[in-house]
Amino acid sequence: MCYNIGKIRLESSMNYISIFVYAVLFISFLIGIQVAPCGEFKKNSLSLDAMTSLKGVMAIFVLLHHISQKQAFLQTNTISFFREIGILFVGVFFFTSGYGLHRSFSTKPDYLKGFFKRRIFPIVCSYYVMVAVYAVYYVITKPGFALSEWICKLTGLTLINSQSWYVYVILIMYVSFYFIYKNEKLRCHSILIFTLITLLQALLFIVLKHFPWYAGEFGWWQIPDAFASVSWWKRPCALLFEGEWWINSTICFVLGLAVAKYEKQFFQWVEKKYPLKFLTAVLVCSGFTAAGFYCIWNISYWTEFAGDFGISAKLICYIAQSFQVISTVLFIIIFMRKIYVKNRFYNFFGKISLEVYLMQEIVLFCWGELIESENEPVFSFGNLNIALYALLVVLTVLCSAIIYRAINVKLAEKLKNC
Repeated sequence: MCYNIGKIRLESSMNYISIFVYAVLFISFLIGIQVAPCGEFKKNSLSLDAMTSLKGVMAIFVLLHHISQKQAFLQTNTISFFREIGILFVGVFFFTSGYGLHRSFSTKPDYLKGFFKRRIFPIVCSYYVMVAVYAVYYVITKPGFALSEWICKLTGLTLINSQSWYVYVILIMYVSFYFIYKNEKLRCHSILIFTLITLLQALLFIVLKHFPWYAGEFGWWQIPDAFASVSWWKRPCALLFEGEWWINSTICFVLGLAVAKYEKQFFQWVEKKYPLKFLTAVLVCSGFTAAGFYCIWNISYWTEFAGDFGISAKLICYIAQSFQVISTVLFIIIFMRKIYVKNRFYNFFGKISLEVYLMQEIVLFCWGELIESENEPVFSFGNLNIALYALLVVLTVLCSAIIYRAINVKLAEKLKNC
């Protein structure tokens, strides 16, 4: 009885933190909110400023998503709204990338000239700056990496930051964009070709699964204390494209290309009988979201750890989540035709969204002792350590991202002039 009362009090105190976070977000949305008058639409809903602010919102949401997955937050249901929907936020990033590339190509003469130097090189440069930062952190914390693991992480053959998979995927899409759009014949079929590229990446994960099953020793995870004795590259998600997060939101890049290519026709269709289109978007999004959650909770991508090495479960989950993320992003851009957020705060976060994303993991680790001890959640200071952890993570990520951005810009300028 005392335990139940303590648990109720714990969850109740955490609910106040959740309410506070949701309230701050809601108020921040009201600042600079853009609302179209009745019967009219915001024709600039996908302008650079609007899209940058949208990326800023998603950057904050992704950070809250990763915070909410910590054990202390899971056990208390703190900011639980963000727990299961990280895929949707990343889907928006892929959409804005695809939309922005096609829009820039169609409006800027000779856009592909110097494309690698202007678009690819800064991403690669920032990636290896991140590798250096994480390497220093791991040298200090002494995680015990084998020499082969260090070589793979430092060269980029494997991830030193598990969240940096996004860089690999977006580089694949950017490089593909250059070669496809450079060729007039291929450009005519760009949507189809990018769909195939996206599906090939999905197939790669479905075949690779979450660990190198082809190396044998399939049942090692069922043996107590066996993890440490297994080679690092045989452990779950140690190699590239091992994990559904590599592929389950990439389809939105294709959606971005398609909306940019047929933008005029698309919004003419949306604005005609808008209330009906909006209601349809809500219902379709809700239906596919329910289907996506059902598949994740009841079928699961992780069937190999239950002794099932088939690919059907992964395929079903991928299809369901693809429709979920597509319908959600479509709902967002239809909604933005009437209402969207554009303010300096989110515009700033949008400009450093990649840096915010890449600095998250190290910051989540650095402040981990506030809420975890020997992999067990810690509740102290009247549970205020949970709120303090979230606040410190957000502030530290922001400061780290600003410094990281400044280093990237300076280094890229120097290397370009070499």
